Amino acid sequence: MQKHDQDKLWESVLTLADIDVDQAKAVFKVVIERFLHKVGMFTPLVSKIPLSLPSSEKAHVLRKLENEMLEILSHNDKDKKYELLVEYIDNISDLSEEDSLLIRRKILASILSEKIENRQSIEINEITPEYQIKQEKTTSFYTPKEVSKKMGLSDQTIRRMCEKGKFPGAYQTGGGHWKIPHNAFITTPEQDQKADELFEQINAINEKAGDADEFDL
Repeated sequence: MQKHDQDKLWESVLTLADIDVDQAKAVFKVVIERFLHKVGMFTPLVSKIPLSLPSSEKAHVLRKLENEMLEILSHNDKDKKYELLVEYIDNISDLSEEDSLLIRRKILASILSEKIENRQSIEINEITPEYQIKQEKTTSFYTPKEVSKKMGLSDQTIRRMCEKGKFPGAYQTGGGHWKIPHNAFITTPEQDQKADELFEQINAINEKAGDADEFDL
C-alpha cells in the first residue's frame, strides 16, 4: 500500500465521521487491517472488535506510528518495528468499547497465531500437492493482480509477499501462477466493491464541497 492510499483512507474516516458513524467505523477497521497486512502482521480479529472512532489527536498518533513503522521497515530494524507495533496496538486497544487490556492481549495472540498457522500452511503446500487440489475445489482465489488492486501494491510486491508466506493458504501452481485464498483477507470481494462505491460517494461529496467553497470566494 502506498502512503498516499493510506492517507486517503484516513481522510475518508474523518470525512465519514460527520456523515455516517457506522460507515466511518467500518473504514477505520479497513485502515487498520490494510496497514497490518502491509507490515506482515495479519489478524482477522480487527473486524470483530467494537471500536470507537479516533479523535483527531488519536488519529494523528496512529498515522505517525504507521509512518514510523514504514520507515523502520526500510532499514530492516525488526526490534524497533515490534516496539512500534505494540505501541500501535496499545493505541487501537484504547479505542475498544470493551476492556482495553483484554483486547490488546487478544490482538497480539491473534497475530502470533496467524503467523504460526501461516508457516504450517506453507509446509503443507510444499509437502503435499494433493492438498492444493483439494483446496482448489473448496476455496475461492484471487490472482496477484486482483490482490494488488485490493491492497494498493504492485503485482511484483504481491508475488514477493506470496513467496514469503504472507498470505495464509496461498500457493503456486505447476505453471508458476500464484493463487491467494479469499479467506486470507478480512473483507470479501463484495465488501471491497461496496467500499469502492462508498469512496466514490465521499469523493463526490468532497468535490461538491470544494466547488461550493470556490463559489463562496
